Amino acid sequence: LICYTAALAFVPPSVRPPSDTALALQSNLNEYLNVQINEFFKKPVPLFIKNYLEVKQESPPVQQEFDLFEIASAAPRDPGVPRPLWSVILASLPTGLVLYGYYKFCVEEELLEMKLAAGKKSRGFGGFGTLGPFTCGLVLGPIAAVLHLPGGINWATAGIIFIYYTQFLLYDRVNELYKQEGLEPPLTVWWCWPIFFPFNLIVGLRQVHFLSQYFYRQRGVDTPPNDPVADFFPFIKAPKFSCQAFVTTPKLWSCLLSNQKDIDPSTLPDPLQDFLKIGAEQENPAKKR
Repeated sequence: LICYTAALAFVPPSVRPPSDTALALQSNLNEYLNVQINEFFKKPVPLFIKNYLEVKQESPPVQQEFDLFEIASAAPRDPGVPRPLWSVILASLPTGLVLYGYYKFCVEEELLEMKLAAGKKSRGFGGFGTLGPFTCGLVLGPIAAVLHLPGGINWATAGIIFIYYTQFLLYDRVNELYKQEGLEPPLTVWWCWPIFFPFNLIVGLRQVHFLSQYFYRQRGVDTPPNDPVADFFPFIKAPKFSCQAFVTTPKLWSCLLSNQKDIDPSTLPDPLQDFLKIGAEQENPAKKR
């Protein structure tokens, strides 16, 4: 609450210098709370870091090919940098998910800038506004617990809840980008809830893949390079599917099972069938009514 109140009191600068015709519109966009929160957490960052992390607009012809080092270290750009799933995993695991945090920062900054540049309101909080509250919560929680300060470890819990909320928003915004292209939204957003393991992991992997495909198209790449991880686990790149389809379709699990027949749902254990019924109700609310 302290962070949100301070953010409301802070008047941020423009995210990018607006044209004369867009000055009033840009000023209104900067009044949105999520933009103010992003600017609030950006303010204490050293200038040289902010300069590096500023979203940089590429002039045509835009870059279309990236090596692993470029993908892992590239600052946010417009159009966004395509970061294939294999590269995100390869960079994240050896660094204890530190570079996944950087990936999260970059895509949040890029998506926020895309909306503001188009004169539209964004539901995202930007990179600083996403990782700032999360990091503060994780740091303040243990300190508050040890010092017996108000809130205690609940600060850390609040940070975790907030980062889950931003993931929910991210999945929904990726779907929105596909709708704008006239394509089927690829992500089942409600799978993000942690109680729906492994589907929360599946939708996270699919988000990385489909967002990278979108950014490739934005850079004029009609046929993006193959992703070996998505090729080996077809559920990552497959069109949108239901919980039951995943459980009963072995060919979705791995390319090694491409010749396996589908599983009869009636042969599944009763608890699993009950779970799939809940999933079906969430995926088809009209049938539920």
